[in-house]
Amino acid sequence: MRPLIGVTSLWNDEKARGWMITDYMDLIWDAGGVPVVLPLNASEEAVNEYVSHCAGFLFTGGQDVGVDRYRSEHPELCQPPAIVRDELEFALLAAARKAGRPVFGICRGLQLINAAMGGTLIEDIPQVTKSPVEHRYFPEDPVPTSHKVTIKADSALAAFFGAGDMTVNTRHHQAIGQLAPGLRVTAVSTEDGIIEAIEATEGSYLKAVQWHPEHIYKESAGHLAMVKDFVDSCRGS
Repeated sequence: MRPLIGVTSLWNDEKARGWMITDYMDLIWDAGGVPVVLPLNASEEAVNEYVSHCAGFLFTGGQDVGVDRYRSEHPELCQPPAIVRDELEFALLAAARKAGRPVFGICRGLQLINAAMGGTLIEDIPQVTKSPVEHRYFPEDPVPTSHKVTIKADSALAAFFGAGDMTVNTRHHQAIGQLAPGLRVTAVSTEDGIIEAIEATEGSYLKAVQWHPEHIYKESAGHLAMVKDFVDSCRGS
């Protein structure tokens, strides 16, 4: 039987409503799970119900995490946060970890996990790091931005991609600054060393990547295998 995977909603500030990119849902289904979009209800009852019914959780991409959620040194460089998402996702992550539910994060999901576990974020990569690598995607550019990452040999990611360099897509302006306790780095941006993937060092299954496997997994067997590993871990949770 396919495990039920809770997928955190995206948020449209202008329309004041949640929404979803179907690529996230397709990815979970093709990896062997049943995806369900979670309402943006951060009440204790709602979070407990989500954890009770879902075998694992996918934390999706989106807006900047609110600067009140970590030790921000440059709040002026941050974009407006999705407060309704922060309220749900910080509570949900804590409850999921306490219950031993597997977690996978993508883009904002990686950043939120790090902030929630006590780490910090680079508020804007170009202005803070002066990196020559273009991490951000420009909608007017017909070719999505990509760059190389280096997979660490002793990481779980190496089982899907091998150790060494590979090219990934990229669409973010923030990244992990100080790594949170309980996490280890599994991949970095090859040219500038920015953290691109993490995993938990203890407790239940927790992995996250800065890039977007939901957009490239149909052409990349490694990315589908990576998410299938997450879904398979949910079967016994």
